[in-house]
Formats: sequence, C-alpha cells, structure tokens
Amino acid sequence: MNKTAFTELAEYMDLLLDAICVVNTEHRFSYLSPGAKRVFGYKPEEMLGRSMFDFIHPEDHQSTIAVAQQINSGDQVVHFENRYIRKNGSVVHILWSARWSERDQMRVGVARDITEQKRLELEREDLISRLEHMALTDPLTQLPNRALFYDRVNTAQKRSARDGSSLGLLYLDLDKFKFINDEHGHATGDQLLKEVAQRIASSIRATDTVARLGGDEFVVLIDTIPTTDEGINTVHKVAGKILCAMQAPLQLPHGQEVITCSIGLAMWSKYDDSIDTLINQADQAMYRAKRKGGNQLSEYASVKSAPP
Repeated sequence: MNKTAFTELAEYMDLLLDAICVVNTEHRFSYLSPGAKRVFGYKPEEMLGRSMFDFIHPEDHQSTIAVAQQINSGDQVVHFENRYIRKNGSVVHILWSARWSERDQMRVGVARDITEQKRLELEREDLISRLEHMALTDPLTQLPNRALFYDRVNTAQKRSARDGSSLGLLYLDLDKFKFINDEHGHATGDQLLKEVAQRIASSIRATDTVARLGGDEFVVLIDTIPTTDEGINTVHKVAGKILCAMQAPLQLPHGQEVITCSIGLAMWSKYDDSIDTLINQADQAMYRAKRKGGNQLSEYASVKSAPP
C-alpha cells in the first residue's frame, strides 16, 4: 500500500466530513483519514492495526462480515449501513461505499456518519405513526373509529367471499347513557364510555374488532365464522359475553351504576357487499331490542334464529 501518497493528501483529507478507511484481509485498519475522529470518535492512530470488529456494534458483526466477503470477491458495494460504537460509548450509524483494491489486496471504503439522518427518520416515522393512529382511532376510548372499522369489515368481506366463510356484526347502544350524561356531566359520561369500551373489548375474541361509531354507539365485527348455524351461535356467544360483562356495576364519580346495552345482530350476505347495509341492518335490530326494554339481543329479520 502506498502510504506515502495517503500521507501527502492527509492535509486536504481533513476537510472531508467523511472518513476514508483501508482494511486488510484480516479486517484490520491499515489507514484512516483524519475524518475518522469526527465519524468514529477515535483518532486514526487509535484504530490503526486493530480489527474493525473492535468498534462495530455486536449486533452488526454478521451482516458486516457478509458484505466484507462480497467486497473481497471483487464487488463494489455502495449504501451499506452498520453501526459503530464511539469512544464515548455512543452509537453512530455509518453509511459505507467500498470496493476491493486488487493492486493493494485491501478494501477501501468511505464512511459517512448518518446518525442525525437516522434520528430524523425515526422522528418522522413516529410522527406518521401517531398521525395515522389519530386518524383511525377514537380519541376517547382508543378503539378503532368508523374509518378503520369500515376498512376491517371490507377486508373481512373479501376474505369471507374467498374462503367461503361468513361474518356477523353487532350494533350496541347503551340504555342509560343520555340520562347519566345529562344528570352528572360530560366528564362522567366520558369515563363511562371508556369503561364500557374496555368491557366490550375484553368480551370479544382476538380475531374480532370493536369500534366506537360515535356517542354511545359501538359496533363489533365477528370475523371468519362458519356459514352454518355454528357461525350464528358464535355471534350469539360473543353478544352474550358482552351482555354479561355489562351487569357488573361501574364505579363512577357519583357512585355505582349498572349500564346495560341493547344489541342488534346482522349476518353478512354474499349477495350484498354494502358495509352500510350490514350496519343499518344491525342498527334496526338494535332499536328493536331497545323497544323491548333494552339489555338484550335482537336479530335482523333475515337472520335464522340460533340458541342463546
């Protein structure tokens, strides 16, 4: 390796924000430009002769070995990323461009510190995630909102049409919510809704979805069930668990209250792919349950009865 040539250029290389690194076949540093101090946190002389794996983050050893072997075979590698541990213990994200020097039988690479870029990317991803969560989640109960629920139903319908399964929908309305909300204030009403949301969520299967449409109205999608009476039985069981869960008194600021609900049930027909139709059918059935006194399940007229 012509180290003299590198030395003569060193006074100009220290202007580079990147670091030029030369590594032998034993993965030891043979040369580092002055920029190494900015990138790795070590002076070049502190790294010379040492294995690059003395500095690479342990979790990136295997991926780095694989790329090193690729470069040693003659390939040029650009935009390879790994992490190094600086002298102060902090982690630096490195973007590499490297190739094999056949004349010198060494790898020559350029290392760029992209730690700040990575931080900004993570912040951006976190912001996007939080915005998506806000757009698809009811802010009070943290349940899916109408938009996300419609998407879940649409996906379930396509899966059912493909697999020959069915799905059911429950529409829930609380029986005493307006009275308590008017009598004791919105703060109490909000707490009530959050407690009810938790009870409904804990009563359904892991494959099902509960959402808040607004006010005291909730919907539950019972997904991937048989098209036979067994499927209707499954929907009945979920509804029964919800009705049972609602029987325990809620502890509200003014005291305990038993908040029951009226539930309407509708089953999806493959001949009607409208989500709104399915919801409206369950809604009609719910009002039938409410007219009968509430605290019960009612089925849309086209649903074949199944044992409770």
